[in-house]
Amino acid sequence: MFYPIPPRGGIRRPAETHLRRRATIPTPTDMKITLLSVLTTCLLAAPLDVTQDKIEEVNFQVLSNFDFEEGMELPKSVTKYHEKKIKVGGFMATEDGSEGEVEYFILVNDACGCEGTPMLNEMIFCAMPEGEKTTIKPGTVWVTGKLYVEEEIEEGVVVSLYTMEVDSVK
Repeated sequence: MFYPIPPRGGIRRPAETHLRRRATIPTPTDMKITLLSVLTTCLLAAPLDVTQDKIEEVNFQVLSNFDFEEGMELPKSVTKYHEKKIKVGGFMATEDGSEGEVEYFILVNDACGCEGTPMLNEMIFCAMPEGEKTTIKPGTVWVTGKLYVEEEIEEGVVVSLYTMEVDSVK
């Protein structure tokens, strides 16, 4: 049989004090420091953008409060809403006047009178989330979503100033 040769000085055993740990009760100061350390670590590790989900209520009085001319610099009063979540009220319409379920619709200023064609700054072109549809509703509705404020040009003509990725229609 093989017996290992012990190292010089014999086999070392840990001192008994290392085997037993003394139970310590943290003081309130220790607990506060630990809690502050944990909170600080969490805040630094995952900063929160509190404004990301903030929904601001906007009305067409703000959106249409200027005389639009093609190529002009849009006023700060409307560009500040670019790529922001907003809630706005108006009438639902479609480009071809159809009714029923739609993926796209136009939200028209509820105070425009609708005697003729609304001005470009009196309507928002709205798109439902991919694969979803909504029904054209009579009367004023509230639409919530992400607004884009910029001239959209097709074949050299400005076709819209405001477009929205819709989250909800109520």
